[in-house]
Amino acid sequence: MSDISYNCVDPDKGVQCAESCVSLDACNDCNCTFLDLSDTGGPWGDFMDVFFCLFPIIVLVITVTVPKFMLPTTVSLPLAAFLMFLVRLAYLGSDPLLTTASVILGLLEALTPLSIMAGAICLFETMESTLCLPFMMREIEALTEGHPIAELMLIFAFAYLVEGASGFGTPAALSAPMLVRRHYPAVESVVVVLIFNTFATVWGAVGTPLWFGFQSLEDGISEATFDDLLLTISSKAAVALAASALVLMPLILTILVPWQHVLSNLLFVYLSLLSTIGPSVALAHINYEFPSLIGGIAGCMLSAILVKYKVGMTHVDHSVAEEQEISFTPNPEAVPDTSNDREEVTGTDNDEPKETETENGAPENGEGSHCEKTKKLMQRQLSRREETASFHDSLGPRKTYQEGYLTDVFLRTFPLWGVVLLLIATRVEQIGIKDYLTSTDKYFSIHFGTLGTFRLSTSVVFEFRDIMTYPNLNWNYELFYVPFILPFILISLLTMLLFRKDMTGRPRDIAFVVLDRLKNPAIALFGALVLVQLMIQMEEVAPAFILGTVLSDWFQEAFVVISPLLGALGSFFSGSTTVSNLTFGSIQRIAAESIGTSSTTMLALQAVGASAGNGICLNNIISACAVVGLNVSEGQLLLRTYKYVFATTTISTAIMLAFFFRF
Repeated sequence: MSDISYNCVDPDKGVQCAESCVSLDACNDCNCTFLDLSDTGGPWGDFMDVFFCLFPIIVLVITVTVPKFMLPTTVSLPLAAFLMFLVRLAYLGSDPLLTTASVILGLLEALTPLSIMAGAICLFETMESTLCLPFMMREIEALTEGHPIAELMLIFAFAYLVEGASGFGTPAALSAPMLVRRHYPAVESVVVVLIFNTFATVWGAVGTPLWFGFQSLEDGISEATFDDLLLTISSKAAVALAASALVLMPLILTILVPWQHVLSNLLFVYLSLLSTIGPSVALAHINYEFPSLIGGIAGCMLSAILVKYKVGMTHVDHSVAEEQEISFTPNPEAVPDTSNDREEVTGTDNDEPKETETENGAPENGEGSHCEKTKKLMQRQLSRREETASFHDSLGPRKTYQEGYLTDVFLRTFPLWGVVLLLIATRVEQIGIKDYLTSTDKYFSIHFGTLGTFRLSTSVVFEFRDIMTYPNLNWNYELFYVPFILPFILISLLTMLLFRKDMTGRPRDIAFVVLDRLKNPAIALFGALVLVQLMIQMEEVAPAFILGTVLSDWFQEAFVVISPLLGALGSFFSGSTTVSNLTFGSIQRIAAESIGTSSTTMLALQAVGASAGNGICLNNIISACAVVGLNVSEGQLLLRTYKYVFATTTISTAIMLAFFFRF
């Protein structure tokens, strides 16, 4: 660090710095003590800079994944945040005002994902209570005839659509309960929807991860040039993610379905997958805002048609499954019940062949693992048959078209299509609603001394500006734009009103469920968002900036391999593709220029890595578990998803090297 002046009195004003200055910038106008933040690292060189900046992340990964420790994120995330706080003060010598303000900002930022989780939980509890969710499950059963591959591909297209409309981890929060409600195991269901979500978040909600995430690249170039830059990034990332999806989708499906069922329906899997990612890739070459949204809509419609006419589908032979059930399970009552959506597990990776013992003491290898999946599939089928009978008791028999079947479908599916329509209406700028929901025109403000200034806008946007008097360190919460009141709470209330005669519980009971589910996630998210802000604040003095610049200097051309992993790391600790791009975008461009390669390709790898990182994103894991009521260590889920995230970044890197990079 540079030398520090110790003259604490402004000779012109005759007052101490604490009395006259309102920010560090203002202190530069007098002879008061101030820190020269031109140096970006600590006193012990680049290697120790990297070590100390990574140390809290390393501790976090070890404590949530290594079985010997396996701490819950309610402990590990606050611990990592505290360690980063110490690193910034004790080693990097960061301004204590900035460091403290970053902690406050992180605590405030956590309110956004928490409110989204609360809204999603409220919606699905409402759908359950009003019998809308049982109705949808009955209709999915009727359309797919219980075909597990068809169900999973429809869920994939639906999650793709929701990502394009909302982002914020909403697809995992919406999709996981649908799978659990279909009697898929809760742990595996969460794993699958997390991986599903890795193929669409490169565009997120109407392109936010690109046009907002890479906003630092806009300096010094025209708007048209910036649009062309984003289109190039979008098109390259689309090709890489499409190739990854084509390779990995059959393997992802085997998490829930035995391999032979996937293999026998492989034509349907690829037709359904192409109906979603095909339009998305095509649109990505001419637009970077709507590929996820349009791809999801097309995928839902075309996949439903494929299911309806059984194109490329071979239905599960239940008689074979029953024979396998009898041959491998002498006592049918011994089959574990995997349909409980409030399960608590100790954590095993069912994807890997394991040696376990059967009842006669014989070890089971990969074949035994396959048989176990077949038994679970059969158990789900039995549970669904019982549930179908209960549907007729609670919902009555399915109506014919003459009896008003289409009206019944229209009303009972209102919670889902109502949510999607509201998300689209509030996010597509051309509609004009978004500006009214996000306006920051001041309604009133309150000055809280050196803590900061609170502002409320005419659009009910809450702001806290210049936190701890640090300039431009601001927080805002757009009450009617964040997916909380609109659409989740509003749609939940309308659904309760519409089906008030069918409700099996009281609104107060739903509110208690929401609060109970949020207790532990709230602690974890407060720790996660504090860690994020300590990592990214502020520009050249941020640990994230130090890591990127030093690593690019070390690895040179080999930085291409590191590039998507940096993007995934950003999503891992921040919970956002947008934040990952904000954090590492400028670093990726600097690295590309320093090694003399295509900057748009490097930025596309950053976007792909950030998108893939949603599969290991702690925020999304916590959110999905909270919505389905799953009480497991987040580390167990990370151990299940990381291999697919790494596979995606590897395939994408190979695609980029083969077709786009020019050294």
